Amino acid sequence: MRSGKRLSGILAGIVSGALFVLLFMRIKAWKSRNRLSKKIDAFAEPFEERFNELIDSITVKFDDLKEALSGFFEKKKVTSVEIDRTIRMGSK
Repeated sequence: MRSGKRLSGILAGIVSGALFVLLFMRIKAWKSRNRLSKKIDAFAEPFEERFNELIDSITVKFDDLKEALSGFFEKKKVTSVEIDRTIRMGSK
């Protein structure tokens, strides 16, 4: 039973502390959100530029690979058509 009382006391302390913080906060919520937003934007700006550069380089490499593979498969398609013709002509 004592552990139940301790747990309820701890929970009551947590709830009362949270209410105290919410009721007696010195800075209004919108001011703190505004400050936090500005700090996050200033911190994230260099990372955003680097991320955009990374995406651009990946896109360029993907396009190059796509062109190389499309040319490769077109060549293979032509050779498979020639093989089919050769097989059909040979079986007649």
